[in-house]
Amino acid sequence: MARTLYRQAGGNTSLENITANPQTVTRMLYTFLVQQNNSWSRSILSTDAQSIVGKEQMMFYVSASIHLNTPTLFVQHILANLTGTATNLTEEQCRNADKRPEQDRDLYEFLWIQGWKGENATEPEPYCVRSPVWLAKAISPAFELKDWASTEYSTWTESRWKEISARIFLVASRKLEIITLLTGIGVLLASLILIYFVNAKANVLFTSPREHSTASY
Repeated sequence: MARTLYRQAGGNTSLENITANPQTVTRMLYTFLVQQNNSWSRSILSTDAQSIVGKEQMMFYVSASIHLNTPTLFVQHILANLTGTATNLTEEQCRNADKRPEQDRDLYEFLWIQGWKGENATEPEPYCVRSPVWLAKAISPAFELKDWASTEYSTWTESRWKEISARIFLVASRKLEIITLLTGIGVLLASLILIYFVNAKANVLFTSPREHSTASY
C-alpha cells in the first residue's frame, strides 16, 4: 500500500527502498481493531483529542453528520507524527497562530502532542508537531446551497434511526399445555355434573319447611 501511494503521488525512485515498519503497523492494527485506548495511541494524540479515546473498540460508522469521527482524527494524528516535525515551540505558541512564525501559519498544522513518559518521569513530555496534514470537510456544495434536488452536485441520505420495541411472551412447554387443558376439561365436567344434581334436587334443597297447623300467634 505504501508503495502504491508513493507511486500515485508521483514518486520516481526505486520502490524497493520503501518498506513497512512492522512495529508501527502492529500498533495501528491494535489501535484500530482491538483497543483504541493504549499507551501508543495516547502518546500520538494531541492533548485536545485525548477525550475521544474510549474504552471500547473504535466505531467505523460514517454518517452524514458534520461531527468528526474517531478514525479520521486518529489517522490525522498518525500521519502528523509520521510526516511532521517536532519543534521547540511552547504550548502557547503551538496553540496560538499569531505567535507562530508567519511563513508557517498557512502551510502547516500545529498540534500539541501529549508524548511519551520519560524513563524516570511520572508524566508524559508534551511537544509541538508541525504537520503538513490538514483536515477538510467532505461536504457537497448541494448541502451548502441547500439544493437537495441538485443534479449537478452529489447528495446523499442517511437512514432514519427510530427506536424499535418488542414484547416477549414465554410459551409453556407442551406437557404443561396438555395438563392445563385436561384440568380445565375436568373442572368443566365436574361443574356440569354438580349443576345437574343440584337442579334435579332443587325442590328438596331449596323448599322452606311448612308451618305447623296448630301454631299460635
